[in-house]
Amino acid sequence: MGKVAQTGGVTLEALIKGSVGMKEIEALSFEQALALLEEVVESVESGTLPLDQAIGSYERGTQLVQHLRALLSGAEEKLRVLAPES
Repeated sequence: MGKVAQTGGVTLEALIKGSVGMKEIEALSFEQALALLEEVVESVESGTLPLDQAIGSYERGTQLVQHLRALLSGAEEKLRVLAPES
């Protein structure tokens, strides 16, 4: 459970337990955050988590989505600067 090497030391287990905050999430690369989000979705959809852990996982998933959107927004802005419309 949790791919430490791919996710910068943040594991799915730590996310589910709620021991990961926004600071740790914001330190993840796009690829790391996306991999964790996929794991979170899979664990919630599996239906095997107790309700409180499922709700916590959903909350962490929304934090991951926020971080991913921020990274994408930054990348889009860089592309606008590098390739302005004529």
